[in-house]
Amino acid sequence: MALPRTAIVILNWNGKELLDGCLSSVMAQARDGVEVIVADNGSSDGSVAWLRERWGEVLVVEIGENLRFAAGNNAGARRALEGGAELLFFLNNDAELTPGALSALREAFAADEGMGIAAPRIDYADRPGRLWYGGGIARPGWAWFAHRAIRRQAGQGHDAAGPTDWATGCALAIRAKLWQRLGGLDDRFYIYAEDVDLSLRARAEGARVVYLPQARVLHHVSATVGGGRSAFKVYHQRRSRWQLLRRHLRPWQWPTALLGLFAYDLVLVVFLLLRLKMHALGALLLAIMDAPRSGLHYEVKGSRVLA
Repeated sequence: MALPRTAIVILNWNGKELLDGCLSSVMAQARDGVEVIVADNGSSDGSVAWLRERWGEVLVVEIGENLRFAAGNNAGARRALEGGAELLFFLNNDAELTPGALSALREAFAADEGMGIAAPRIDYADRPGRLWYGGGIARPGWAWFAHRAIRRQAGQGHDAAGPTDWATGCALAIRAKLWQRLGGLDDRFYIYAEDVDLSLRARAEGARVVYLPQARVLHHVSATVGGGRSAFKVYHQRRSRWQLLRRHLRPWQWPTALLGLFAYDLVLVVFLLLRLKMHALGALLLAIMDAPRSGLHYEVKGSRVLA
């Protein structure tokens, strides 16, 4: 069974303190046919010089400015495709592979030609065994996009292997041919929801999105965006959710989707009030007011991204 030529693409922006753990876990598993690429989004913390001194075997793509998640990963993917990659594995710089995770992913793709995207199991790094991602749930008609089995203990039947609605960009493997057919991540999303959008477009093309718990990743959750329910995270998650709906909803789904969105916002308002997170609450209200201006206004042909 020939394993696919694989490129691991790690996006970095001022994350030098995170990269050592991430790269140590990756390089311990990198074998023949595996290239490791760090796409640097214009870091100012000395990440590039440090990488070249500490990790000379890693290919560094200097982007020169912060293009954010989608465009930054797209830049890394372009370099990977130039190197002949057949499988792209995107990994956050605040995530670490557990032993055997990379082999499990590559072997799964080699054994199942119909699999287009695969997502490993992702545990909280500070609580291994507790799930951060055990599959993805997407119900656009109710404006509901969530991690399945989040905060549950693994191995209790809540995160069964098999088809899933979407794969998280924290750790996402995709066949290079499918990536090229879809046009990569849509950089019109400022941040968040690009991974859900990619998965929904892949499924629209007939590709299978699969959850593979035998490959396991540890995630230092939200280490790069301020953690928890920061104002930044609340604002951009709500804005991106609206953009996702604008793209994928059918006209007859809007009534239930707006009801679901209202319920989501109401629960979040109560949560933020109880936690006295007033800056985050203000960010949520601003995102709601910004929603009419945050649609993705472009032509969609099938599942491809067109300007």
